[in-house]
Amino acid sequence: MSAWVSINGTITAAEDARISVYDRGFLFGDSVYEVLRTANRRPLFWADHAARLWESGRRIALDPQVDPDVLRGWIQALLDRIPGECTIRLVVSRGVGHAGLGLADAGEPTRVVICSPLSLPPAALYEAGCSLKIVRTPRRDEGGLDPQAKSGSRLLAVMALAEAERAGFYEALRVDPLGRVLEGGTSTFFLVKDGVVRTPPLQVGILAGITRRHVLAMAAARGLPAEEASFPVEALADADEVFITSSVRGVMPVARIDDRRWAAPGPITRQLMAAYQDHLAQN
Repeated sequence: MSAWVSINGTITAAEDARISVYDRGFLFGDSVYEVLRTANRRPLFWADHAARLWESGRRIALDPQVDPDVLRGWIQALLDRIPGECTIRLVVSRGVGHAGLGLADAGEPTRVVICSPLSLPPAALYEAGCSLKIVRTPRRDEGGLDPQAKSGSRLLAVMALAEAERAGFYEALRVDPLGRVLEGGTSTFFLVKDGVVRTPPLQVGILAGITRRHVLAMAAARGLPAEEASFPVEALADADEVFITSSVRGVMPVARIDDRRWAAPGPITRQLMAAYQDHLAQN
């Protein structure tokens, strides 16, 4: 089943989609993006993703120059061509320039929407848990990047995930030079200790994950203590449960981090997995 693409509102099959080699998103990673999925054929957490896209743009002085309702219409035009649930990737680059770094060199932003049939991770990862490899990396802000701007500059995550995959792990778990747990290469990290759900705070230099925020709210709604708190990598040895979240994965249990193993999913992780599925059904 084919994917479909909209470039500045013009629809084409994915295999026919083209942008200029001078597009600044291609040349410099000078872009912002969002990835989300549908539930019941509607974009899940759409308002949150749209708000973050515009906030990311504001943080790097990139105005998408399109109304959010117009962008939502472009998305719907693609969804109408694909039966079933979809993954949606939104990319806004600063546009076509002439290979110079100066902002004045850019033209109109390039707005790309990519819709493809939803492909979820294997069911076994939800039934028995995934594996994470600890990877030592700098915080995003230590690399000169605003961690709250979801930009196209993703090399830290690419290299972290490559290191994990080479070692046979499903995902990376990024740890900063101070030994603090940050986030996955493509996910947000949570642990459970003594019944309390914990995730690193934004202040350590991580992205404000949308699924992260909703999972914290789901925990609170079910009377589960939840907090944003920094913790060292050594705290993983005493964790009772571990899980990760992302827009497409939802809530995924973790069964292994390096040589430490857990019976997964644990009871609290199961509750949050069920809460997330309930939210999908109600969307």
